Amino acid sequence: MAASAPKLYVNPGSHPCAAVEAALRLKGIDYQRVDLLPLTQMIVGPLRYGGNTVPGMRLDGERLVGSRTIMRRLDALVPQPALLPPADDPAQARVLEAERWGDEVFQGVPRRIIDAAFLRGPRAMESYVGDAKLPLPTALLRPGQPLTARLMAIRNKARDEAARADLAALPGQLDRVDGWIGEGLLGGETPNAADLQIGSTIRLLMSLGDVRPLLEMRPAARLVAYFPPMAGDVPAGTLPAEWLPAAGQ
Repeated sequence: MAASAPKLYVNPGSHPCAAVEAALRLKGIDYQRVDLLPLTQMIVGPLRYGGNTVPGMRLDGERLVGSRTIMRRLDALVPQPALLPPADDPAQARVLEAERWGDEVFQGVPRRIIDAAFLRGPRAMESYVGDAKLPLPTALLRPGQPLTARLMAIRNKARDEAARADLAALPGQLDRVDGWIGEGLLGGETPNAADLQIGSTIRLLMSLGDVRPLLEMRPAARLVAYFPPMAGDVPAGTLPAEWLPAAGQ
């Protein structure tokens, strides 16, 4: 074990941060969470943990950036329960590939969709704060929410056409996740790294009232059981109706 508790730097509502927190809880590792205001990781991160995205971690002077990197380090720190199958198990490569897809492809989907929603209803951002201990009270942050929403959308390239394309592609992506669950690769009694990576994205998508009907009856929705209830909600009707695929698609 580390000599001191890891310090985890997060943005409230961030799904990759939620994946790492779930891994820490699974392994019974005490940690200190540092909540950052949106976008401040671009300034704080390089100084504190060596990157400009979240999650970031400091572990006895070691600096770690990104959910996959951190989860590999947690497996080395506390081997059981393992987040990956054994090295001699062919399933390990498949879990790693599903985790990579969840990080590099699927993770950006709710980020762009929710940014498009925040541009239309920036007050919804407040609901994602949850139990975060931010350096400023929400009332003082409220006037800056429209600007924050615009800056987040620019950083995440969340143009309307991108969010609309994400929504059109979502049923096919959920079919992939459902298939992995059907094969037993995901959805086991104890989550693996891919469960946490993909499940955190499903959990954030389900906080969007317009998107929730696309997920509720799918096997993929079971992956949210690895996480505590999601703080945050974007009311149905925030996104244009013509953007949304049919729930049964």
